[in-house]
Amino acid sequence: MLYREINGADAPQPISAGWTLVDESPERAREMALKYIDGYYRTVLAHYQFAGEHIKNTKGYEYYAKMNEKLHSFGEEKAIEFFAELQVYGTPNQVYEKIMAIHRQTKNSAYVGAFSYAGMGHDEAVRNMQLFAKTVMPELKKFDAGAAIDRAGMLPDHRYARAAE
Repeated sequence: MLYREINGADAPQPISAGWTLVDESPERAREMALKYIDGYYRTVLAHYQFAGEHIKNTKGYEYYAKMNEKLHSFGEEKAIEFFAELQVYGTPNQVYEKIMAIHRQTKNSAYVGAFSYAGMGHDEAVRNMQLFAKTVMPELKKFDAGAAIDRAGMLPDHRYARAAE
């Protein structure tokens, strides 16, 4: 509503992003995703000092203050586990289904996967991205996410697919 007031048009659909790990083995996918997502999230906690008291009174950081409360209530391990479960990992079918669940929740127009994070080795990152490109992306391309958004200045979709191969 505020977007329409200011811009005179409906807001475009959001674009969602997430840490992504694809593997043919659901057990390996979970193990690797948790290892690297854990590593990533620990760097975020340390860098931003989310557990510190300063975050509670910083204007504009109200969301992070709530994270601070959760960290104190549930502990770092539970916070990391919660964050990991929001991410996209699993077999190709599980990854596709998770992206579709995100779409149902957000009505997003696109999903941007982060395929290399938290010290993941180059070979693992390439394997991860290539498996996604080979098994998940073709199915996602069949899906119509809804209303188009302004894509001025973006590369055509086929260029993204080639970059991931």
